[in-house]
Amino acid sequence: MKRIATMAAMAMAVATTGLIASGDQGPRKFSEVLSGLKEAPAIVSTSGSGTFNATLNKDATEIEYELTFNDMESNVTQAHIHIGYPQNSGGIVLWLCGSDALPGPAGTPRCNVSNPLDNRNGSVSGTLTAANVQVLPANGSPTWDEVVSLIRDGRTYANIHTVTIGAGEIRSQIDSHDGHSGPGGGH
Repeated sequence: MKRIATMAAMAMAVATTGLIASGDQGPRKFSEVLSGLKEAPAIVSTSGSGTFNATLNKDATEIEYELTFNDMESNVTQAHIHIGYPQNSGGIVLWLCGSDALPGPAGTPRCNVSNPLDNRNGSVSGTLTAANVQVLPANGSPTWDEVVSLIRDGRTYANIHTVTIGAGEIRSQIDSHDGHSGPGGGH
């Protein structure tokens, strides 16, 4: 009986730890694989691939991210977080990187920062805050808190645009994998 009580206590501790780790009070991690198969409204046939890893800090005041891309069909021009469900295209809400042709708002890092001579393979990282939220007609005027809520609910996606595939070559829905995604959340 003592053994069963000990195992039950251990199971409860593990379950409670999981709830605390995925609650809105702690940091939230996102890890996505970007591909042309996830592009919308139409799938893109491409050799390109990428990853998007991000952490929303404990206070939900900033997102630290790293974006990687490999074997893109042409030069990367820009990358963003957009508002939208997996089957839809949506407005830009946060810039991840830009290029000489499409630099983005002040302070946006260059997509080829890891290797200025290679615009088809690379990585870029940065920190996003309320100051980075883009107000566009398609989005209305989202606040930082609204953007964070949309990200947590699986209603945003990261994608990378290239010269030949301007609407986006690779993409993935952003999902915290905590079981709280909105309709069509995940990948």
